[in-house]
Amino acid sequence: MRDPLETPHSKYPHVYAIVRFDSGMSELEDCATVVKVLTSPDSAEQEAIRLRTVNQGERCTYVVQTTRLVTKS
Repeated sequence: MRDPLETPHSKYPHVYAIVRFDSGMSELEDCATVVKVLTSPDSAEQEAIRLRTVNQGERCTYVVQTTRLVTKS
């Protein structure tokens, strides 16, 4: 079954959040940070790879998460 976030939505366009996960944080809420949000999945993946390389050796990783852009009407 396909992930519902991967299926285009007629009302809300997809955007791609780059999320940083830090290990060793005392509070779970502090472990994840949205670093950037991009409109292209390829650009987001390339940026996540770049950030992983730049921060290699740090106790963190970067992943791309598909989400939807909701604008206030």
